[in-house]
Amino acid sequence: MKKYYVHTFGCKVNQYESQLISEKFRNDNLEQVQKPDEADIIVFNSCTVTADADKECKYFLRKAAKLPNKPRIILTGCIVKNKNINIRNLFPNIEIITDKTKLFIENQKQTISGFDKRSRAFLKIQDGCNSFCSYCIVPHVRNTIWSKPENKVLLEIENLVKNGYSEIVLTGIHIGKYDGGLSNLVEKITRIPLDFRIRISSLELNEIDDKLIDLIKTNTEKICRHLHIPLQSGSNEILKQMNRKYSTKTFEEKINKIMRILPDLALTTDIITGFPGETEKHHKETCDFIKRILFARFHIFRYSDRQGTKASAFKNKVPTNEIKNRAKHLLEIDSVKRRDFLNKNVGTKRKAVKIGKDKALTDNYIIVKRQSEVWDAKYGIKNKLPVDEKRQSGIFEIEITGTSEI
Repeated sequence: MKKYYVHTFGCKVNQYESQLISEKFRNDNLEQVQKPDEADIIVFNSCTVTADADKECKYFLRKAAKLPNKPRIILTGCIVKNKNINIRNLFPNIEIITDKTKLFIENQKQTISGFDKRSRAFLKIQDGCNSFCSYCIVPHVRNTIWSKPENKVLLEIENLVKNGYSEIVLTGIHIGKYDGGLSNLVEKITRIPLDFRIRISSLELNEIDDKLIDLIKTNTEKICRHLHIPLQSGSNEILKQMNRKYSTKTFEEKINKIMRILPDLALTTDIITGFPGETEKHHKETCDFIKRILFARFHIFRYSDRQGTKASAFKNKVPTNEIKNRAKHLLEIDSVKRRDFLNKNVGTKRKAVKIGKDKALTDNYIIVKRQSEVWDAKYGIKNKLPVDEKRQSGIFEIEITGTSEI
């Protein structure tokens, strides 16, 4: 029996698609292994959203090419669709598959039955983006807008829940573009009569409507109190250069409205530092802005040119050392935000699912560490799967302690 190994880079959508590939291979009677040097076939599912993502992928390709077992190496994903990276010349001996669906096309439903090594399952409901933010390569490599049919989404959730997954993360490249409306889909999901919850992944500000906010408010058992809303910059000048579709004023007004309705919500965001032309004044505007917004945490990205995007041609590039210093400053603010959010929640009880061997994730995105050897008995977690899965499922109530983290 041939053996395969899949290595995934990047986003939740890539991780979902790797699961599709893995299930297709298993259906073809291939055996999955955990080490590349044990595999006959290695699949690298790549990302190209940052320069660091490109470097990481190339590093692993070079390592795989030196393996003594000489496996068949397949490269797919976003890096091979990036016209500005000539992968074929760099790695002439690997097999490049531009159309990833060819690796799982026989799975016509394009649905998964589980999620390897995870207690939560990601579910891809949408693909593609046409927003063309000036810094972003994604619309150039994932430009086909697609939505999974509603009935398939609902059926896939039912199957995943019945297979023991208590939290389903709805994901896509731009899920606010879901055909038929994300709010309408979420409403139908809440009507599924099973014990589970959904978490909504990254969502643009102007795609959060009143209906979705109300659904989150009224469906505490089914929808996690967590929204990830990318900001990218707290400077109106930089937002305009980024081709973002809002001002700091509209962002703040919308966030304040959401937080009034959902005061226990975990609000997370993305911030890019060092965008071309970003001055110290712009950086200070961002710092001042994020300090007054009720964020629970940030994901901070250091700007890197993506050849082919508008921003890559902009002048006044910020020096690397200055980008590093600004990122450090933002991380200090992030640390304060995380501590404040945790302090607000310490002593409260939230619904959680178990992640890993000794941690639980609350609906509002707090990780509670294991406190006792009697974890399972204390919180009534039931094992619905074979022991060798090493994954326990179920939603349970847990108290947030001072050792928790976000």
